[in-house]
Amino acid sequence: MLTFAAPARAEPCEGRFLNPITDICWECVLPVMIDAPGVCICPAPFPQFVRFGIVFSFWEPVWLVDITREPFCFTNLDMEIDPGFDAPTGRPRNSVGNRDKSAFYQAHIYENFFWSASFGSMIDTACKLLYSGGPNYSVEWITEFDPLWADDELAFIMGAEAALFANPIAQAACAADCVAATASSPLDALFWCAGCQGSVYPMGGNTAEQTGGVMASNLLAERLVAKMHRQLLAWDTTGWECGSAPMPIIKKSQYRTQITYPIPRTSSCPAYGATEVPTAIGQEFPYAGEDFGYLIWRKRRCCVSN
Repeated sequence: MLTFAAPARAEPCEGRFLNPITDICWECVLPVMIDAPGVCICPAPFPQFVRFGIVFSFWEPVWLVDITREPFCFTNLDMEIDPGFDAPTGRPRNSVGNRDKSAFYQAHIYENFFWSASFGSMIDTACKLLYSGGPNYSVEWITEFDPLWADDELAFIMGAEAALFANPIAQAACAADCVAATASSPLDALFWCAGCQGSVYPMGGNTAEQTGGVMASNLLAERLVAKMHRQLLAWDTTGWECGSAPMPIIKKSQYRTQITYPIPRTSSCPAYGATEVPTAIGQEFPYAGEDFGYLIWRKRRCCVSN
């Protein structure tokens, strides 16, 4: 493990550097298909003005997400950094005999550099689009620097509409989203729901009803992506084949998740909000198996031309 002058911590920093060959479900790129309307006409710079192409859609492994108890522990990189200040430590509370099922985790989201440095660059050239982050391997968000992540009242600033959905009827509707996401694709109209994991709100690191580390970490990974949309750091990549557009409310059907740590699941990429039960079996175990890594798959629709 690579550690940068990190002092003694309350929790261990456990992780594994992502192996791009064995730890990524490359089958999840499929299906690659010609999408409606088939032929596309897009704006182009002078002197071409317009370009003609074919509309393709596919899935790309765009982001890595760490869900960790230990601040500044990058699970997917097997690396810990010391920024020189303390941040809230995670507190999962699902031990036997403990009736408090709440939990808190820190989270990080950053570019999947294995993809953006290889196939991602090739797709950029074919689609004539700017890839999210591109070859800069950028870090999108680190929650240790975000005071809203650890405080639900402050998180209300980013999602004041949460007050509209804090009622039994709105939350009961999430059951339909759970079924739809598990069967095929989540219901984008129910944007306040995270399917089987509960509610997107508040967009912070606290979970109220944790049934296990996989459930809680899955929910927080989904919340973090929703938070990126609210902050206009994540865009709509399926609405228009000629380019991406800001989208402050997440389109859930645009995303799928794959767990990469503690045990990579390379056979499937569940939809946003799908039940975590099949992937939770054997995933959480003491010490080395209490932090989690995820790979976020995003659907891309673009106009491919020469």
